[in-house]
Amino acid sequence: MRLRVYQSGKGDCLLLTSADGHHMLVDGGMPDAYVDHVAAAMGDLAAAGEQLDLVYVSHIDQDHVGGVLRLFDDAVAWRVFDFQTANGNPAFPAPKRPRPPEVGKVWHNAFAEQIGRNAGAIGNLLAASAAALSGADEDELIDLAGRHADLSTSINEAIRLSRRLDAEQLGIPTNPEFGGRLAMVRDEVQSFPLGGVDLTLIGPFARDLRRLRTEWNQWLRDNKKALADIREDAERDAERLEASELDRALFPFLEEAKKLGERAYVTAPNLASIMLLADEAGTTVLLTGDGHRDDILAGLKAAGRLQAGGGLHVEVLKVQHHGSENNIDDDFCQTITADDYVFCGNGEHENPDLDVLRAILRSRLGTASERSANPEVGQPFRFWFNSSSSATTKAPAIAHMKAVESLVAKAVQSSAGAMTATFLDAQPSFDVLAGP
Repeated sequence: MRLRVYQSGKGDCLLLTSADGHHMLVDGGMPDAYVDHVAAAMGDLAAAGEQLDLVYVSHIDQDHVGGVLRLFDDAVAWRVFDFQTANGNPAFPAPKRPRPPEVGKVWHNAFAEQIGRNAGAIGNLLAASAAALSGADEDELIDLAGRHADLSTSINEAIRLSRRLDAEQLGIPTNPEFGGRLAMVRDEVQSFPLGGVDLTLIGPFARDLRRLRTEWNQWLRDNKKALADIREDAERDAERLEASELDRALFPFLEEAKKLGERAYVTAPNLASIMLLADEAGTTVLLTGDGHRDDILAGLKAAGRLQAGGGLHVEVLKVQHHGSENNIDDDFCQTITADDYVFCGNGEHENPDLDVLRAILRSRLGTASERSANPEVGQPFRFWFNSSSSATTKAPAIAHMKAVESLVAKAVQSSAGAMTATFLDAQPSFDVLAGP
């Protein structure tokens, strides 16, 4: 199994590949970061004749869904090009970005666009619904998309993604393993193959999807004009397959409190993250989205994956919510240990949080009472950061990443060889697991 981590702005974007060559894209990061760091890699996959067997969108926040929407914008742009050049218009210009790979299916939890249709049982709601979606491939519109940063915009983009996937445009199956319903933890543990990789669903739970549905419906009530514009664009695109996108930044960004593991300050989309445990030949990767420590542990317990003493050691932990202090605490760090800790965040909103880094360090290098009881706690481990102070641009983010780099450098120096660390600078990605 290989796990490649991309520069993705303040968001997540990873590519998991099985030993037999099956690919799963894990989120898409911010739209501009996808264009700068991921699109070329997706083009290389397509040029090699490979496909994305699964695109897994952990949740609807823009720093996860934005790049995925850009991927499918590119797919439609190339479909328009193919249609035009095959039907008497050989001078039609090729899209600016590389042709992306074909996509087999998508896991993506979204709700319907009509409030009444969202009134049923969570498990039976459609995961995605629509006829077609407008998108963008113009540089200036990409810049506009990069300013989307709040819940209202995330719902807007989730609706657009749902439309993009539907039969009248790309016709890509959404949540087929779940019967087209929401991907969620039900009565029995659900596992699915990705080639030789076994994917076990450990979240979200129904209660968190219910809360997300409430916020989704409130957005629909408050943004009738925005929704009408999306529908108007979609009808035009369904007829002409032309590309456009509107910029909508409707609500102020949510402030977060400063307390480790405080669930009350985690947004509904984050709590509703699809979370997976990937296994192949004894190698395990825990993919957490922006989930909360309580839900991750509950899902692992339901799957029977916690050891008798209550812990679990994995080869790779994608640290939840970019290392936010609200999603993790000392107990989680003692319960879940890893050979490789992956932090996706570029310093914006002070993520990865310094207190989270210290909590993980205590669980591996602290006093006897602070360290994890997992038998693997004494093994070497590595911190991986998909950004750095030189790879981000905003002054507060640069300052925060410098603080992260300083803290990590001191920990590495004092660890007596137990800890190493890697930061992404100019390169677009790194491989945490070097598989095929």
